[in-house]
Amino acid sequence: MNFIIKTIILLLLTNSLFAHESQFSASVEPIQAPKYYINQAEKYFDTLDTYADPKSRPLYASHVIRWEWYPWLFLTGFKDHWMWLDRFVKLYPTKVINRDCRFFKVQPFARCRVTFHYLLSDSYVDIYEEFTFNKSGEMNFIEAWSDLEGRRPMNVEMDYWAEDPKVKRLSTKVPGLGSKKGKINRWHLRKLSKLDKDLKNLKKRLRFTLFYWTKESLRLLIKGHDH
Repeated sequence: MNFIIKTIILLLLTNSLFAHESQFSASVEPIQAPKYYINQAEKYFDTLDTYADPKSRPLYASHVIRWEWYPWLFLTGFKDHWMWLDRFVKLYPTKVINRDCRFFKVQPFARCRVTFHYLLSDSYVDIYEEFTFNKSGEMNFIEAWSDLEGRRPMNVEMDYWAEDPKVKRLSTKVPGLGSKKGKINRWHLRKLSKLDKDLKNLKKRLRFTLFYWTKESLRLLIKGHDH
């Protein structure tokens, strides 16, 4: 009988721990002033702007994730050390212009519309991007779309800043982003990925990050971002 009671208690404690560590980003409330989250988003774009202050960099969480929807490369950053590689991206002359970043009381706290101007090809690419933060105010999930018809997660005529809870975004579905450290819970992710194709895609790319990043890079190089 004692063994059964101890087993039940252990299971309850384990489930409680997983539940705590599997909190979602929507459970987090902003702890900073709105300007803080806007500035963090601006600093992120500085890391991709050849002509911005090289010291301007947001406060990343240790396990920050960057996800860029098709036609981009999907998982393009995992953990803060990967984000340092953006300095090499800046070697291709680029300006991030037309910046319009807004604060929202619910996650993602910062949402932006910007244009990437690639100077050598004189091409312009419009991007809609969202930023999620953990309970310490660290940026822990970055999600981007081409700001074009058919690529956005929302209907811009009815919901310009994607405020409808039914908007298709990945950040609010990833377990663990709302926990104390804002770190992804892989155990819960495995369970949820069995029923959600986007989480399944994320799980796959987290496991073999470099392989899929290389594969998508070749695809983008050959087909371009207009396909």
